[in-house]
Amino acid sequence: MRYHLDTDFLVYAVSQAGPERRLLLELAGSDVEIQISAVAWYEFSRGPRTPEQLAAARSVFFEDGIVGFSEELATAGAESFRRLGSPRRRAADIAIGVTAAALDAVLLTRNARDFAGIDGLRLKVAAGRGG
Repeated sequence: MRYHLDTDFLVYAVSQAGPERRLLLELAGSDVEIQISAVAWYEFSRGPRTPEQLAAARSVFFEDGIVGFSEELATAGAESFRRLGSPRRRAADIAIGVTAAALDAVLLTRNARDFAGIDGLRLKVAAGRGG
């Protein structure tokens, strides 16, 4: 099974004890594949993050665990954005969700509403809102 991380989920997982950290540690200790889109990694990395938080977060992904936002994904994301009539504040979330859906990954998030309407997307909500 493949899991993709949303920015908000990762922020909580590395910055405080709670359900997000427990779930991430459980998954990291299993044989599942954990990934994050380059868009979510950008959001996470721009911080503010400590060097320790960045290193801890990066350690859960394999070498190719940060998935690039290709032309194909950008096109699919733009189509979803237009179809959903989304406000600009959802632009990054749609890119993250489309990436997870294209890779048939379950997206771990704290807020299902951010990803509503994205075709083929499977979510697992940990704490947060809108679950």
